[in-house]
Amino acid sequence: MKKICIFLFSGTGMTKYVIDRMKKEFEGRQVIADVFLIEKSIAEDFSYEEYDAIGVAYPVHSFNAPEIVVKFARRLPRADNMSAFIISSAGGDSSLNFDSSKLLKKTLEKKGFSVFYDRQFIMPSNFIVKDSGAEVKEKINKVNIEAPAAVDEIINRVPHKMKSKFNSKIIAFLGRIEWYGIKYWRFFYADGNCDGCGLCAGKCPNGRIVIEENRAVFKKKCGLCMRCLYLCPKKAIKTRRLFKSFGFENWYEDLPHESAGK
Repeated sequence: MKKICIFLFSGTGMTKYVIDRMKKEFEGRQVIADVFLIEKSIAEDFSYEEYDAIGVAYPVHSFNAPEIVVKFARRLPRADNMSAFIISSAGGDSSLNFDSSKLLKKTLEKKGFSVFYDRQFIMPSNFIVKDSGAEVKEKINKVNIEAPAAVDEIINRVPHKMKSKFNSKIIAFLGRIEWYGIKYWRFFYADGNCDGCGLCAGKCPNGRIVIEENRAVFKKKCGLCMRCLYLCPKKAIKTRRLFKSFGFENWYEDLPHESAGK
């Protein structure tokens, strides 16, 4: 294996951290790893000719790969039994997340890929459950330790499959209801602290934020990646009812995130 590409989607930067770490490990083993951001790539125009394998990386959203990732995979050109691997990140080590790749894997295999590797890394939680500083450090350190082994396995095409349970398959199926709910419900809004800087609008992977009268306005069909919330320099983005009790505004400085949309 001399050259691979990885299609990456990262909402708040957690999955990007994993892939950045793996990229360094690949290149340290003389394997070129090109990383393409899903929201900035045209799937239909992609050519596999120079690559030995492709990877798809994503954060688990509601026990699934995000809809933007699955839709991207559906638009990829057909492959001729090309090797593929899947990397995901989740905020908790739960078997309920282990079937998050099922629909994505099925989509890739329909496109002619041979998915031989499926691995999940546990990163600091940025949804519902708030990790302590010690937990954040522990999870990051564990990723740093596990990433080299994962890279070695991928290079040597060592199969890896997560052991899921029957209930995780059901949960993953039910979790995709979120894809339809977010098309019609507006979860976020900008309060009076918003100065209309446009950072959130420019970084939104779904293009669902616009600046009107110097304030961010959130349109429907949000992907709930929460990139905007964690990037906002004014801490102006808040959640409406349903998510309001989660208190995301108190998490801004607590996670080692960075812009995933660079």
